[in-house]
Amino acid sequence: MIERPSARLILLDPQDRLFLFNVHDPQVFDPAKPFFDPFWVMIGGMVDPGEDYAQAAVREAGEETKLPVIDTPRWVWKRERVMSWRGKQVLHRERFFLARTDRSEIDTSGLDEKERSWTLGHRWWTADEIAASAARFEPIDLGARLAALLRDGPPTEPLALS
Repeated sequence: MIERPSARLILLDPQDRLFLFNVHDPQVFDPAKPFFDPFWVMIGGMVDPGEDYAQAAVREAGEETKLPVIDTPRWVWKRERVMSWRGKQVLHRERFFLARTDRSEIDTSGLDEKERSWTLGHRWWTADEIAASAARFEPIDLGARLAALLRDGPPTEPLALS
C-alpha cells in the first residue's frame, strides 16, 4: 500500500481563530466514513523527502497562505487511516501541529493548479463557530478539539484521532 506522510497546521491568528480551507474532491475520501460533499480542512499536505513533519507544516502555510508561523509548532494530534486517493488505496500518516501567526491577511496565489481546482474558499473560524456550524470539518469533532486546545493548551504527548 502507498504511504503518504502528511502534516497539518492548526494555525491560529491573534484572536484565536483557526484558518481553514473549504475543499471538494470527491475522488479523495475515507472508505470507512465516505463523504463526498465539500468540507473544511486545515493547511497542510504531503511531507517531502528529507523534510520533517513540522517543517512541512510551516512550508505548507507559506505556500498556501503566505502566513508566517511565529512560534515553534507543537505536535498535538496524530492520525493514521486508509484513504481512497483518486482510485488508489493510500495509508495517510498525519501529524497535526499547533502554531500561531501574527496576521490574518491571506494570499492564496501560491496554490498550485490542483489545489486551486479543489479549493472552494477559505476563512478564519472560532471554536464556537465550528461547533455551531452544520458544515463538515476534518477532523469531524474539530470544534470540540480546538476548544480543548485553547482551554487546556497542548497535550504532553500527541493525542490519537479516530
